[in-house]
Amino acid sequence: MGNESDDEVLTLSADTFTALSQFYQEQDEREKMWSGEKVDVSEEVKEDWQLSQFWYSKQSAEAMAQMALNAIKEGGKIACVSAPTLYRAIKSINKDAIATVFEFDKRFAMYGEDFIFYDYKSPLSVPKVCREGFDLVFADPPFLSEECLTKTAVTMKYISKEPKKLVLCS
Repeated sequence: MGNESDDEVLTLSADTFTALSQFYQEQDEREKMWSGEKVDVSEEVKEDWQLSQFWYSKQSAEAMAQMALNAIKEGGKIACVSAPTLYRAIKSINKDAIATVFEFDKRFAMYGEDFIFYDYKSPLSVPKVCREGFDLVFADPPFLSEECLTKTAVTMKYISKEPKKLVLCS
């Protein structure tokens, strides 16, 4: 036996339908952008507070990027550990700079070979080729807990060359 309310057709208001359509369109665009092909760093990725992501202001990112670039010799390599905003600023200043972003958020796979998946809970689970491979290691851990800071420091030490140039931002 059917209930009359079961036979009702549900409809969305025009505003709700428009918002839902826009959401799906943006989602499709993001999926295309993050298909794994390297993209232009000018593509903005929104903060995800669930991942404890808080981007630097443009002015701060550019200042830190310039300091990082000034700290290395030409051809030097910069690791941006949990710092995708810094990576983006470095590449915006100098598209030929050698920088790698170590990040948990797989949306940054859009940076192609410049992206390495990184989970601070497994500090040495990075490709072996990264060991002692970076002239400057800049890290901005997602959490200020002792565990996160300690494990991030292990990664920083593991991937940095001698003499170690390490920057920890919080």
